[in-house]
Amino acid sequence: MTNPRLPALLALALATTPLASAETATTPLPSNSPNRVAPAPNCMDARGLREMNQVSDTHISLRAADQSTWRVTFKQNCPGLMASPNPQILAEESWVCGTGQERVVAGGKDCGIASVEPMTRKEFAEEARQADRGGIATLAAVNVKEQKRTLRGSSSYCFDTRNVRSYGDNVKGFTVQTNPKRSGGNKEYVVEVGANCRALMHSPAIQFRSGFGTSLICGNPGDVVVMISQPNAPGGGDATGEDLSFINRSAGLPRASLGIGDRCDVLAVYPAG
Repeated sequence: MTNPRLPALLALALATTPLASAETATTPLPSNSPNRVAPAPNCMDARGLREMNQVSDTHISLRAADQSTWRVTFKQNCPGLMASPNPQILAEESWVCGTGQERVVAGGKDCGIASVEPMTRKEFAEEARQADRGGIATLAAVNVKEQKRTLRGSSSYCFDTRNVRSYGDNVKGFTVQTNPKRSGGNKEYVVEVGANCRALMHSPAIQFRSGFGTSLICGNPGDVVVMISQPNAPGGGDATGEDLSFINRSAGLPRASLGIGDRCDVLAVYPAG
């Protein structure tokens, strides 16, 4: 999936005392390098950032090279950072710890950082999704072509059914396993469905169906998972012609209240963490 924020991320330069160039940011020292030791607990390694979102004037959300997710809160309101073609973070040795000395600069704005704290993957996914929607009030106000463009989504809160390898049920809930090379490095996604849909795991097979006729499942209106009797059942696939059927590894378990053909709304999707 194409990340619409990638150009801004490539320009996100992580600096020591003098500001590093954008070219420096494209070849950072990996965050898991043995030479990288955090100066304090709950510090974010800002080298090699993968994603940045802003849905509030008060903070930005960041996804680090190791897939950890963080909220960076400003000392004062700092709107419009994503409108700049070259946002930069200034922090000693590229560690953001909320010391009061770090800041974000972009388009003439200089925003002091007050604090940094970890976010859950679900919280980050919600903000990434909100940022991509760009404040669209209602779906009814957007034509079909615009819906597909605007709600295309990213690997932060969507998975592509063409990359799903299997699905299952574990302590995290209902999950799908994906090809990480084609899913932004994510191996597994949590798929939130209604409380009355736990019988999904007892279906011989399932199909994911997108409300927008694509192969992406994001928790958008119309995204559903359907219980079917066998893979490749009639009516499977999406507008791209891709087969969205998956065999249940635990088929044969006692069936609960739902039956073949029943469907459950997909409420939310986010990487398992």
